[in-house]
Amino acid sequence: MKLNLKQYQILLIATGFIFQFSLTSYSQHLNINGENEPCYFDNYKYQNRQLILQSEEIIQNYLKESAQSSEIKSNHVKIIPVVVHVIHNGGSENITDAQIQSQIDVLNEDFRKISGTNGDGNGVDTEVQFCLAKITPDGQCTNGIVRIQSTLTNHLTYQRSMLKNLSYWDNTRYLNMYVVKTINGASGTLGYSSFPGGPADEDGIVVRHNYFGRIGTAASSLGRTTTHEISHWFGLYHTFNNSCGSDICSDGDYVCDTPPVSSPNFNCPIINSCSNDMPDVYDQIQNYLDYTNDACKSMFTSGQKARMDATLNTFRWDIWQYSNIWATGCDSNYNSPVCNAIADFTSNSQDVCIGNSIQFTNKSLNNCTTFQWYFPGGVPSTSNAVNPIVNYNSLGTFDVTLIATNSVGSDSITFSDFITITNPSVGQPIPFAEGFETSDFPPNGIEIDNPDGGVTWELDTLATQYAGIGSAKINNLINTNYGQSDALLLPNFDLTSFGGSPYLSFRWAYAKSDPSYSDELIVLISTDCGVNFTQIFYKTGAALITGSTQTTPYIPDSNTVWKLANIDLSSYSSITNAIIKIVNVTDGGNNLYIDNINLGSNILGIENYGNNDFSIDLFPNPANSIATLQYFLPTNENVSMEIYNPIGQLVYVTSNTLESSGKHQILIDAEKLGASTFYILKMKIGDKLISKKLIMN
Repeated sequence: MKLNLKQYQILLIATGFIFQFSLTSYSQHLNINGENEPCYFDNYKYQNRQLILQSEEIIQNYLKESAQSSEIKSNHVKIIPVVVHVIHNGGSENITDAQIQSQIDVLNEDFRKISGTNGDGNGVDTEVQFCLAKITPDGQCTNGIVRIQSTLTNHLTYQRSMLKNLSYWDNTRYLNMYVVKTINGASGTLGYSSFPGGPADEDGIVVRHNYFGRIGTAASSLGRTTTHEISHWFGLYHTFNNSCGSDICSDGDYVCDTPPVSSPNFNCPIINSCSNDMPDVYDQIQNYLDYTNDACKSMFTSGQKARMDATLNTFRWDIWQYSNIWATGCDSNYNSPVCNAIADFTSNSQDVCIGNSIQFTNKSLNNCTTFQWYFPGGVPSTSNAVNPIVNYNSLGTFDVTLIATNSVGSDSITFSDFITITNPSVGQPIPFAEGFETSDFPPNGIEIDNPDGGVTWELDTLATQYAGIGSAKINNLINTNYGQSDALLLPNFDLTSFGGSPYLSFRWAYAKSDPSYSDELIVLISTDCGVNFTQIFYKTGAALITGSTQTTPYIPDSNTVWKLANIDLSSYSSITNAIIKIVNVTDGGNNLYIDNINLGSNILGIENYGNNDFSIDLFPNPANSIATLQYFLPTNENVSMEIYNPIGQLVYVTSNTLESSGKHQILIDAEKLGASTFYILKMKIGDKLISKKLIMN
């Protein structure tokens, strides 16, 4: 019987689930015993319970139809072609071919239950086998290993799309495995995996080099981190999923023959944590889907094998078909030759402004040892570096050639008209302001950068905005493509057009959906026409939130105190073509709102207080004709305001009035103030007196 993914297409939603295997994850949880949870799956399961149910439905449908079918079940081995992308920066993380092969050996021992190995436990042979690919996607000879020198070896999970952009083979034909130096810095994360149904270009696993294999840098490991992660790639849950549950088949890990487990097991305990199974047996600490030590793990069950088979016959049908096994060189009759060099490269940009540099990244295959580059129009014009940086000082389009050599021979590749050098246009002058008050979105020259084509920034008019009726919003609550960056790309600006030190300011509102994880708000600036970006603002966690944690969509109300970003750009005041991005990085949190973007003067007189005090804002400042004074009162207060011109004359006054708690707004008309441009605003709230400068152009 064959049921492929197309038969379930109406059910499938691309989910992008990620499972992180770690010792102390950056979004760390503690179990009931106070121990660190070493896998990030349960956080994602909580965030995406509805979408996981939809993916689960596809697997369950296959299992039910398979059980009801009278056809003979297939018992032949399914071979999975593998490509290993070693992302390194010249250190020990550039592991040997032998260490990589040791990991493939471990996988085959574990999944095939090979007699006499650590994988020969009390479980079953899953009839899944792994093979390092011998043929590339375009039909050339390979050893199935891609080595790329890059700083991305210090991997952050939100950058996983960058990792895939660096090197990726068709996931319907190959299982992509990435080996890196670190994951999320010193977080202790060992690896992570996609789950069936996720985005194609993010399918695969990422593992730290010292946990990939069992020799070399992973000599202290038995290679079971990769076994664990690939099990998620096949659609398996943890054995302790949903704790003991009530029915060992219909909840828990949805596998009848894995005894229920109340919570993760660490080390190698002898324990019976649940008593609702018949017969009542000990926890299966030998299962690859628990958290026990590598030395404890030795088995998959028949039910887990059935789930793998369901995934392979739905989500992952093409990868194990004989036509693909033959095309990737994993057929047992394939005689693999010693591979010649294959030259290949990429760059961080192809279209740059004159006078800027380009980073070239070498992607040559088959253990190349020497390289010769040719860069007509570039400086240098030739190089033998692995990843050269080249400056272009001439206008035009230019070829790039790379000759790569290994012990067998050389290969050459030329990309014609690969680089285009142009004169940068001068950006628009500042000041600039946008409050999202029209139905056009994105407005005022702003563009949206939405790399995955999924959930991104949109106009919102439902929330009580910081000012006016509209704001920009991104819905992280439904965004399951974790780590995805979506940006509001502002128009290019000429920062020299401003007479003083330029500042970028905006207001934001945000809430979490769970205390344990948070989305990120980042501001980036580029001074080289978008080739490289520098981070100038970063908020996450407690520094980002303005509302209480909630599992329902966060909608700011009249009591919301919008936080202020006020970023000094004086160090960029000589840049005539600055590119600025306001970036959201999703982690499945909640709605993030942006309002009142201003680029120009420092917002004079901004007072920022905690949520238990009042807040005051005066904008725009300078103003052309109308300035807005906005303030929030946590309690009822007497409020009065006076405005004085430069010679001390009172030109505007409001009476002392008892005002209710909440948000208030006063519009100040320049025509009512007189002919001056500079004023002092004095505001009394209760017994507090605040003075602010106001400029009217």
